[in-house]
Amino acid sequence: MSAWPRPEFSAIDLVDPFEVHVGPAYQEGQPGSRRFAFRVDERHTNRRGVLHGGMLLTFADLALGAAAWDMTDQAPCVTLGMQTQFLKPARMGDIVDVQPLLLRRTRALLFLRGDFVVENEPIFTATSVWKLLGQD
Repeated sequence: MSAWPRPEFSAIDLVDPFEVHVGPAYQEGQPGSRRFAFRVDERHTNRRGVLHGGMLLTFADLALGAAAWDMTDQAPCVTLGMQTQFLKPARMGDIVDVQPLLLRRTRALLFLRGDFVVENEPIFTATSVWKLLGQD
């Protein structure tokens, strides 16, 4: 198993009280095109020893939310909805990463997609809609 985190990744300063419990999470790249990752550990698995779906959903909200933050020059926003599909299991020690993609932006909404992979193999997809607070 290779060293983790790899040198190009740095720890994300998690400030959301809930996200602190599931970290650490990592990032690499510039705002607006960052890639996000975490290593599956025992806190993230279910009784069968595979990555718990709730952890993937939390990480999706964290990563897509950070991308929304980047793409709006740090405007406050909230998740309006998220559609997900579980494709394959991830296991202890796997590195899950995603590079969120902006699909569309209106004055008040962002539409994002994330394809979550382990060793370039898709395991989970998420599309989400974000509301910029204070915008109609």
